[in-house]
Amino acid sequence: MNAADHFVARLSSEAARRLAVRRVRRFAPGGAERLEPDGPRAPLSIDEARAVIAARWAGDLCGLLNALTRAELSELAIALGAPAPTDEASSALRLALWHRGAALERGGADIGCALQPVPHVLGGHLVIAAPPRGLYPPAPVWPRPLPLAVDATPMGDEPDDLDALLAAADRALGVPLGPRGRDKGAWGTRAARLLGVVDRGADEPDWRGDVEIKTVPVAREPSGLWRIVEDPAIAMLGGTSARAAAPAVAKLQRTLWLARANSDDGGATLVSWYLLPWDADVAQLARRYLHVRPKGPRGTDQRGVYLHKRFFADAGLLATLNGPGAR
Repeated sequence: MNAADHFVARLSSEAARRLAVRRVRRFAPGGAERLEPDGPRAPLSIDEARAVIAARWAGDLCGLLNALTRAELSELAIALGAPAPTDEASSALRLALWHRGAALERGGADIGCALQPVPHVLGGHLVIAAPPRGLYPPAPVWPRPLPLAVDATPMGDEPDDLDALLAAADRALGVPLGPRGRDKGAWGTRAARLLGVVDRGADEPDWRGDVEIKTVPVAREPSGLWRIVEDPAIAMLGGTSARAAAPAVAKLQRTLWLARANSDDGGATLVSWYLLPWDADVAQLARRYLHVRPKGPRGTDQRGVYLHKRFFADAGLLATLNGPGAR
């Protein structure tokens, strides 16, 4: 049984009508970059509203639960025959309802986490973390601990091969990056230099034209899990459409992502690394999650290409921080 459809049928009429006309999510499961900005404008019957919701969140129980308010989650729990919630947070209600839906879908069978992965609660919402697709450093425990502060290792020449590059990335973990200053790219530049790679401003990947090096900001949840803080910038847009950024985006064919966390002194440190190779699935994810928005000083018309933070859950980076088998 499809739990999302089962839940939609039990939404209150007020919740169903609200969801049917709410602003549609920026990214759609089918790979489309953007759906229509608003839902249907004409008044809908309750059956029509439920049909719209069922189509929008087909097979996406996490997405449906993330879209519900605290009051709607409580009403849904009661409609499903669960005990009346008292002081549970929205995130706790979402997770409890997900478990109820998962049990409904598996019909009492024990199918394991491989077929029915349990979502993490990040930022109050349910997030399914896909398994890693590339290389990453081992961790003594999961979630990965913040590395102890270490001194930078003086670098000579650029690493000769990929193994040497990854060894340099290992040595860079825990090295303080210092305050960023006004230059938003300062931490990324310093991180690349810790690996012995200097930004040459070329259209090819940073290291020997083979590996692009990018930082992605992360932070800890109260639970200890890591989450992606914001969408990292990929490139400045050189024209009036996203196609103008194609040369810069092409550099992501193999990317060494450096997870960077802010420190209490106003600086930052590298938590981990993740070497993500390019394949058809990653290319589809990139097409889904790349988007254009303003970038640069206020008052200018500069625009940049960004990668939505959901990419890192679907592409496996979150699993390298919180554990590939952590549930």
